[in-house]
Amino acid sequence: MPGTMRPPVGAMRSQADLQLAHASTSYSSSPESLSGFTSSGSLAKVCPACGVHYPSEFKVCPRDASALEDAEDDILRDEFVGKTLSQTYSIVRVVGEGGMGRVYEARHTRIGSKRFAIKMLHPEFARQPQVLSRFQREAEAAATVQSPYVVDVFDVDRTPDGRPFLVSEFLEGKEFAEYLNEVGRMGVGPAVRVVRQICNALSAAHAKGVVHRDMKPENVFLTGDMSVPTAKVIDFGISKVDDSGGTALTKTGMIMGTPSYMAPEQARGERVDHRADVYAVGAILYCALTGQRPFDRGDPTATLTAVLTEDPPRPRSLEVSIPEALELVIQRAMAKAPLDRYQSMADLDLDLAPYDLSPSDGLDVAAPSVPGGSRPSLSPRTNMTVVGRKAQEVSMARPLIVLLSVLGLFAIAGGLINLATAIVRLVRGGKATDNLTSFEAVILTLGIGFTLISPTILAARHVLRSVWNNSMKSVTLAEKLRTPVMVALCGYGFASLLVRTIESVVLRRAAGVAWPVWDIIMLVIAIGGAVGAYLITRGDRR
Repeated sequence: MPGTMRPPVGAMRSQADLQLAHASTSYSSSPESLSGFTSSGSLAKVCPACGVHYPSEFKVCPRDASALEDAEDDILRDEFVGKTLSQTYSIVRVVGEGGMGRVYEARHTRIGSKRFAIKMLHPEFARQPQVLSRFQREAEAAATVQSPYVVDVFDVDRTPDGRPFLVSEFLEGKEFAEYLNEVGRMGVGPAVRVVRQICNALSAAHAKGVVHRDMKPENVFLTGDMSVPTAKVIDFGISKVDDSGGTALTKTGMIMGTPSYMAPEQARGERVDHRADVYAVGAILYCALTGQRPFDRGDPTATLTAVLTEDPPRPRSLEVSIPEALELVIQRAMAKAPLDRYQSMADLDLDLAPYDLSPSDGLDVAAPSVPGGSRPSLSPRTNMTVVGRKAQEVSMARPLIVLLSVLGLFAIAGGLINLATAIVRLVRGGKATDNLTSFEAVILTLGIGFTLISPTILAARHVLRSVWNNSMKSVTLAEKLRTPVMVALCGYGFASLLVRTIESVVLRRAAGVAWPVWDIIMLVIAIGGAVGAYLITRGDRR
């Protein structure tokens, strides 16, 4: 990763876990992307087989499973330290090392105060075409994106012996993952501020057709004052660039990324677009506010399974101080289906803006991530009004689900009872005196009641397991139920009133209200209204 001094555990551990898993599963977490560099001062272990250094916490090499040995100071006696590359970059020291290469600090030979970070591949990888392609892709993607929140890449070249290297800005600070390990979790304002900077960086990337595909705290670097840090998005090694004539670096069915922050469609090995980054940013905000990853099973395969089949714990169940409306933003960003997520980083950023109480420092709320993806910025007062409405919507969603479910169940049971009663009365002649006996009424009521018990229990279990702990799904379900149920009840009531008016006023025969056919007609009107309302609202949501 260009221009960074990696922390001793966080990023290396996640990368190593995935490299180990790669040997037994069909996916890779970007071992060719050179993520996983660590501070040279903590690389206390070395692999006797491949010579790669690792932190003291590692016992075996993630690449070849060899037992690690205590390292000597050979990393500090690197062959390139003290040499000059491209007659411009004088290498000062080793900053860190990962499974694919090393990072150096360098000085410009003609502008001595100018510091650079140089990422260089290990010799054995310099001859692998796919690794070289991804190395070049990282340089091209990062250099294409112009944003104060993306690491600057200045040059790509080769050493005299043919080893490629990448020159980027030298960043001082700490990795976002390391910062989160230190603080546990962040307050709403500081977390949203960092995530909005990430949104701004990815908006610029998406506008250039670049999808990062591996967004996670390890790939965000914090610089400046840690109380109000500036975030830099780094490591575009497995990014996807929209180019019709380019060579594909991945195939359909190949899974690349970090499972805990991976969108479901990416976990399935499908082609992804910028909405995979939207999901990952939502997962980063989840982690920053709750202090834990949304999915973390310890085993990459189990984590991928959870990503595909489960919802993460509700953020407010882990940290009650998270506003309900902000929880809705997180869960919408992390929706399983891409169509249910924010359709651009600009949309996500705009909904996060009301929670960023720090100075704007130039953040562009309406920066588009895709053509046509921008939204007009809103005034602070308008933003807070919107937040208030969303908070009320979220707080009312679950009570509304209960109320509408009870009303709907009562309407279904009553409608079925009236329908069965009308049919029996019609068979007996359809007169006002052709009524059910007490025994028949009890049997009919109990039969319909028992018939509805099983589907009611199944529906309740589904809501409790799959909907109740997810604010976005709760709001969506409340919206789906509200219109059909209310239209059905109103339709039945209107039809009942119309029947009474026709029979009592127009035809002047009050007894005609009891005609069984009217019960069937009113039920058909109610059902038709409910189905029509559902189809119309579903079309509007699409």
